[in-house]
Amino acid sequence: MTTVQMELSTAGQDDLFRLAKGYYTIRVLLAAWRLGLLERAAAGEELDAQAVADAQGVDVGLVRPLLDYLVVRGFVEIAAPGRYRMSDRGRAAIPFYGYLSTLVGAYEPVFTRLEDLVTGRLAYGRDIVRSHEEMTRGLTALEDRLMGPVIDAIRDTGARRVMDLGCGSAQMLARICHLGDGIQGVGVDRNVDSCAVARETVEREGLQDRLVIVQSDAGDLASLPADAVAGVDMVTVMFLLHEILRQRGREGTVALLGEIARLVGIGGHLVVVEVSGTAVPTYQEDLLFVPEYELLHEYTNQRLASRPEWEAMVNEAGMRVLKFAPVNMCQSFCLVAEVEG
Repeated sequence: MTTVQMELSTAGQDDLFRLAKGYYTIRVLLAAWRLGLLERAAAGEELDAQAVADAQGVDVGLVRPLLDYLVVRGFVEIAAPGRYRMSDRGRAAIPFYGYLSTLVGAYEPVFTRLEDLVTGRLAYGRDIVRSHEEMTRGLTALEDRLMGPVIDAIRDTGARRVMDLGCGSAQMLARICHLGDGIQGVGVDRNVDSCAVARETVEREGLQDRLVIVQSDAGDLASLPADAVAGVDMVTVMFLLHEILRQRGREGTVALLGEIARLVGIGGHLVVVEVSGTAVPTYQEDLLFVPEYELLHEYTNQRLASRPEWEAMVNEAGMRVLKFAPVNMCQSFCLVAEVEG
C-alpha cells in the first residue's frame, strides 16, 4: 500500500469513527434525558451516581459509565468523587434537549428497522410507528423556543377563541389563554394519553372555565362537537399539515385548509408552524439537520413542502397570507393567514 493509499485509508477510518462518536454520544444523551438526569443537572442539581443507582435499584456500576462518558464528551463534569454536575457545554444545550426526543427518540422505532422499510418488508403505520410519547415530550420541552412568533401572531389578530389542532400537552394553548382573561381555547388531539396530559395542564393552569380538550381526529373537523367549534375565530396547527400533505395529497390538504377557513369565517385567522422543505441535495448539505429531517419524514408518511407551496395552498383555500415569521427550530416558519371576504 502506498503512502497516499494509507493516508486515504486512515482518513476514511477517522471519518467513520467521527460519525460513530456522534451516534454513541446522542444515544447516551438520550438515555440521560429519558432517565431525567439531564433535567436534574440542568436545574443545578449535582448527580450522585450511587443515589441514582439506588433509586433505580441497580448496582452503581451500571450508572457510572453513562455519566463518565458524558464527562468525556463534555456535557457534565466531575464535582467530587462519584458526583457530577452540568458543564458549560451542557448548560449551553439546555434549551435544545427536547430535540433528543423529537428528532431521535421519537423516530427510534423507524430507524432501527430502516432497511425493512426500504425493502417493503415492513410498512410505516402498520408494522412500525414513531413514538407519540417521545414526540409530545420533546415538543413540550421546546415550546418556549417555538411560541414567540405564535404568541405575537395571536396578539396582532385579537383572536378570542383559539382552536389548536394536534394540541399535545396543551401548554401552548394555556399560554395563549393567559394572554387575556377573555381568550378561550379548544385543544384537539386523537391520542388518549396526550388528552390526559392536556387535561392535567388545564387543571394545573386553572383554566377549566376557558380551555376545553376534545379527543378527536384533528384532520376531521366535521366530527368535532358543535359546542367546541362554536365561536372559533383562529385555528393553530403546529407540525401537523405535513402529515396531511403526504396522506391526502395536495388536493386533500387544500380541502382541509378550506374547512378551516369556513370554520373561522371571514376575518378569522389561521396560524401554521411548519418546516420548509428543500429540493436540491447539494443545497441541503449546508442546512442544519434539514437533510436528516426530510429523510425521517419520507419514511413516516409525511411530506415537507416549501414556503411558496404552503402559501399557494393557503391562497387556494380562500385565505390571504399576512406574514411569514421565522421559528427558531431547524428550517421552521410561522405562517399567519386571514380569511378573505
